[in-house]
Formats: sequence, structure tokens, C-alpha cells
Amino acid sequence: MTRHCKCSEGSLGGTRYEEIVLDRLLYSARLKESVARQNSQAVVAMARMIAETFGEGGKLLLCGNGGSAADAQHLAAELTIRYRSSVNRPALPAIALSTDTSALTAGGNDLGFDEVFSRLVDALGCKGDLLFGLSTSGNSPNVLKAMETARKRGLGTLALLGGDGGAILRQADLSIVVPHTGADRVQECHIALGHVIIELIEKMMGYD
Repeated sequence: MTRHCKCSEGSLGGTRYEEIVLDRLLYSARLKESVARQNSQAVVAMARMIAETFGEGGKLLLCGNGGSAADAQHLAAELTIRYRSSVNRPALPAIALSTDTSALTAGGNDLGFDEVFSRLVDALGCKGDLLFGLSTSGNSPNVLKAMETARKRGLGTLALLGGDGGAILRQADLSIVVPHTGADRVQECHIALGHVIIELIEKMMGYD
């Protein structure tokens, strides 16, 4: 069966589409610039906390939902495998808590979805480790409970958040809040921040 595209210029002409492209990308760029200027010290401090944790034999646990789960997995992979091909370094111990579908579905079924990350922190987290929570709203219940459990178990807590930081802000030893309520633009800032943090970790650990 042949499908025919019914797209047309219509009321949104080609020029208008291009205006949307420019508006979204330039706004994202301005938001990143604002976040960078307001949080450069916090970015360095986060990188230092993680580098010191790795240097002392600890590990980094990461968690988030939806796009933030993808970002957590993305950053964990760049730590365990590599971030830049030009930097030859050992693997760094990072675990994204959203990658085990058996654990997530069992936890959601048996304990409730709000508890899935908390249970994994309880199982895998040790004093001297860090938990890194990502939430565009700052109020994701399962990330919040994971942070609470981490603090009880003696883990340090880091967070990349959006909006006003939400409830998770109070559970983070160190956090960066992107002052925007749209998940899309917040996630774009989060992954950019994550990449800079990883580059700094490599430099601080002497791998660059």
C-alpha cells in the first residue's frame, strides 16, 4: 500500500516552520547560557564530588524517569565505557537504576512504582557511594524516595532538576535547577551539564 504525505505549507508556511526552529534552538541556547553563568561553581563541585568518590573506591548510582531515565543511562554509559575517544582511561563505576526491567517490573508490581529506585538504592548503595537523581519537575516520587533512602544509608546525593527544584531539592547535598517548566528544554540542559561534568571528572582524575 502506497502512502502519500498530506503535509502542505498550509497556514504554516515554510518560513514559519523555520521561525519555530530558530525560536526553539536559540531559546535553548540562551537557557543553557543562563544556567552556565549561574551554576558554574556547582558544576565543578558536582564533578569534584564524583571524582573523589571514584578515587576512594565508591560508585555512582543514577536514576530518572522517561527522558531523564535515558539521560541517566546515557551518562552511566559514558562513565563505564568512555566519553571521548581521545581519552584512554579505566572504566568508572556508574549504574543507571532504570536498566534492569525485571527489577523495575517486580518492584512496580510488588512494592509500587514509587519504590522501585529506593529498593535498588537499598540493595546496591553503600556508604561512600553517590546517588545522582534527575527530574525535570523536581517532584518525581520514585526519585524523591530514592534520595531519601540514599541519605538514610549514608550516600551523598546529587540532583539535576527543573522548575523550582521541587521536593527533591531538599534531599540533595548539591543540586542544579534549570529554571524552566518544559521538560524538553530542561532535559537539553541536563544532558549538556552531564557532559561537562564527565569531562571535568576525567580532568580531575588525571585522565586528560
